[in-house]
Amino acid sequence: MKGLIYKELFLSIKFRIISLSAYALLFIMCVLVRISSVCGNVADMEGRDMLLSTIFQVMALGFPFILYASAFTVQVLNDEKCRFRQYSHTLPLTEKQIVGSVYLLYLILFGAATLAGWVNYFIACAIFGEDIDLKYLLYIAIIGLFVFVASCIHLSNTYRFRNPKVCAAMIAAVCIVGYLGIAFGFIGLMYIYFKDRGYDLFAEEGSEKEVPDAMFSDFANDFFANLRWVGTHFCWLFAIAGAALVYLSYRRSVKALGRRGS
Repeated sequence: MKGLIYKELFLSIKFRIISLSAYALLFIMCVLVRISSVCGNVADMEGRDMLLSTIFQVMALGFPFILYASAFTVQVLNDEKCRFRQYSHTLPLTEKQIVGSVYLLYLILFGAATLAGWVNYFIACAIFGEDIDLKYLLYIAIIGLFVFVASCIHLSNTYRFRNPKVCAAMIAAVCIVGYLGIAFGFIGLMYIYFKDRGYDLFAEEGSEKEVPDAMFSDFANDFFANLRWVGTHFCWLFAIAGAALVYLSYRRSVKALGRRGS
């Protein structure tokens, strides 16, 4: 099992180095913007505070996504190219051990990336002079959980189809459906929110039911407040659902590898 984990780490180390290099570059850019806000061009720019707040949010919650993306990558398709499946028959390995090593590596990297994301948040607070809010640690872990579960589902598809084109097409289809669902769902929430307050989101410009600009800010504040409330009070439900999906993905991967045979 330990040897299989080392194999997956070694085969995917190049991609991780590239991802971490991109993270380091973006990190340096954020630091330079902060320095410029103190003694550079940004210091005299209008909207300076909003710019710094946006960059802080991106650094605190966006950068951990890069860390998670660099963590959850394996080279399962390379096993097909080098005929590792045939070679594994000469070793005392079962399908559960082969697949389990990848999922165990994912779990270890999930913990490592979460810790790295928390350290990144503390550094961001120190750089931008923000107070530490422990809820951000929960938000980072939830982001990691979603990426972890999505990666496990993708991994099960890779074991099932063994075809990069099919896997890419499935990812594209899920992304398109997810994007359209979120977009139309968000528009629906806005429509209901403004309708309850006597406005029409699709009213003609200049009409009495046209939504005032200030109402959009109120909607954004209420939306993110409700989102934080759901994330804080139902994080345990996300954890249970995520664990169930990971287990089902693992079982599907083992079954797919067993059917593969040689």
